[in-house]
Amino acid sequence: MISELNCLSLMELVDLRADPGGDSAAAAHIADCSRCRALLASLSDQLPLPDQPLAARRPRRPVTAAPTSAPAPPARVATGALWRALPDPGSDFAWMVVIIGRTRDADDRVLVAPVIGTADVATDADLLLDQSLLGYDAFVDMNNLGVILDTQLIEPVADLPTATAQAVVALYRATLGAGEPPPADLRGIPVLDATDPRVLASVGRANALRALWRPADRQVEDADDEAKTGAHPAPAVAASQPPLAAAVKLDDVLSTRLIGTNAAWDRPSLLEQSGADGALLDAFLAGRLDLTDKNDVSDLARVLHTLQVPWDSEAKPAVIQTLSLTAGGARRAEGPSLPMAARSRPGSSDEDVTEQLYADQSTVDESAQARSGEINAYVAQLRQALDDLE
Repeated sequence: MISELNCLSLMELVDLRADPGGDSAAAAHIADCSRCRALLASLSDQLPLPDQPLAARRPRRPVTAAPTSAPAPPARVATGALWRALPDPGSDFAWMVVIIGRTRDADDRVLVAPVIGTADVATDADLLLDQSLLGYDAFVDMNNLGVILDTQLIEPVADLPTATAQAVVALYRATLGAGEPPPADLRGIPVLDATDPRVLASVGRANALRALWRPADRQVEDADDEAKTGAHPAPAVAASQPPLAAAVKLDDVLSTRLIGTNAAWDRPSLLEQSGADGALLDAFLAGRLDLTDKNDVSDLARVLHTLQVPWDSEAKPAVIQTLSLTAGGARRAEGPSLPMAARSRPGSSDEDVTEQLYADQSTVDESAQARSGEINAYVAQLRQALDDLE
């Protein structure tokens, strides 16, 4: 019993097996103890022993794998790229936008459209995005496109697939009346009338997006010159984008039906049949529309209805193109609201009364995003007026 209490431990036997001459006391004990000799003899079957002394072993350390890939390429600011953008450095909210192209007049200005994460409010003027791209349903809000500075882009998100990026460009061109839109299944549901809640949602986004467009608007130095000439061209994409085809304007569409030997109508007969105002018809033939107050929508609807101009293929793109070249924007009320006597003649419409009532208390916002919203509103009202004539 006493000898067993003095026997070597298992670890001492392991050390002795690895280095027989390392511990003289342990070696002397093993020479006189049959028990320890038997345990030592059995270790070779139960425990593999190293080829070198245990004391020389060092703990294993994880091996750091050598890099196997090249550094990530710099983020692209190109058509189809998704980015997060800030209105200003102090903002606590970033918009997600898709790049359409750089503007031709300045390398630091980028034409973008916001990406909205509630696909159920998309219209046929918007491009739907597949859920797999961002992990949720979203759409490109082409109604509210605008221009930002490239310094407002803070974080790349993803690149649209080539086919989707091409659809974005196609929808942009269609918005300008310079091409056909993407297939209907790639877009939202058409708007039925101006009271559609999605129209109101679009207007709400337009107001919220004003802060995002403001830095670029501040850098536009020729705004006064544009106001004098009455020309407000739509933002132009970068030279790397395919050039836009020559778009047909409203005066071109009307002239082919009223002027020339093959014309089916003349001015007097058209006015008599449609009931449109002669001065407004002359404005239409000169390529002028009332973008700001839209007082000519009903007359234009009568003219288009009488001439039976197809909506999707001719009327809509021609009106959009003409509006993009027409002066005007969103009327904004300013100053205190004071009760004023209406100066309208008896029988005037509510729109006429409102316009005259607040004519000296409002300004016209001619920024890119304000004009875009008004163009969409004009087209929606015109479509509704045509439907009412059916």
